[in-house]
Amino acid sequence: MTGMERVPMGPPWSVDLIADLHAGVLPPEVAAQLRPRVEADAEAREILQALDATLMDLQSLPPVPMPDHVAARIDAALAAEARPGIAPVVSLNDARKRRNRRLGLGGGVLVAAAAAFGIVLAVSPGSQTPSNDNAQPPQATSKPSAAPPLALKRDALGSAVGEVLKAQNYGPLETPDRLAGCLQGGGITSSGNPLGISPVNLEGKDAVMAILPAGIGKYRLVVLDPATCGPDKPEGVLADTTVGQR
Repeated sequence: MTGMERVPMGPPWSVDLIADLHAGVLPPEVAAQLRPRVEADAEAREILQALDATLMDLQSLPPVPMPDHVAARIDAALAAEARPGIAPVVSLNDARKRRNRRLGLGGGVLVAAAAAFGIVLAVSPGSQTPSNDNAQPPQATSKPSAAPPLALKRDALGSAVGEVLKAQNYGPLETPDRLAGCLQGGGITSSGNPLGISPVNLEGKDAVMAILPAGIGKYRLVVLDPATCGPDKPEGVLADTTVGQR
C-alpha cells in the first residue's frame, strides 16, 4: 500500500461503485474526490437518490425477532466452537463475531434471515453430542417448495417495487448480458446493473421485472418475457412504465 488510492474515472460510473460510495465503504480520500463528481452528474445523482429512497424503505420495515429455539441452537453451536481444542478463539463473543464475518451478515440481518428461513447452524465435527442407542431415528422431512413468483396485474406494477428492489435475481434471464440484450430489443438503455430484478408472473405469464432509475424519486419498471426477448425483439417487452417514489 502506498497510501495513494486511484479515483475511478467517469462519468459514467457503475452502479456498484455508486452503491459503494453511498454505503461509505470507499477509502475516505477516494470518496472525498469522487462524491462531488458523482453529484455533478445527473444520471449518477439519480442513482444516489434512488439508493436513498430504497434505504428509507428498508429502515421503515419492522424488526423481526429471532425465535427462542433458533437463538438457543445458534448459541449452542457458538459455545461449542469456543471450547478449547475446538476452535482457536478465546471467548464466546469472539466466536460469535467470527461466525458473523464468515456468513457475511450483520447482527440484524442474521436475525431476520434466521427467523424468515428457519436457519439451523450445525455444530462442527468433533463437537457433536454422542448418539444415544435408544434414541428414536429422525423422521424424514420434505424440502419446502420455492416461493412462487410475485403475481402482478398490468395496472398495478408499482405494488411490486418494494419486493423487487430487495432482489438481484435474474431468474430465467440468468445474466446481466442477457438482460441488456432484452432491454436493447425494446429500445431501452441502462448503464450498469438494475436497482432490482426478480422473476414475476404477469397476469398468468412467467416474466422478469427489472427496476431502472428514471429520475428523481422515480423508477422505470420493465417486464420482460424471457422466452421471446432479445436484441431486435421488441415483442419481448411485456410492460414498460414509470412510477413515482412510494
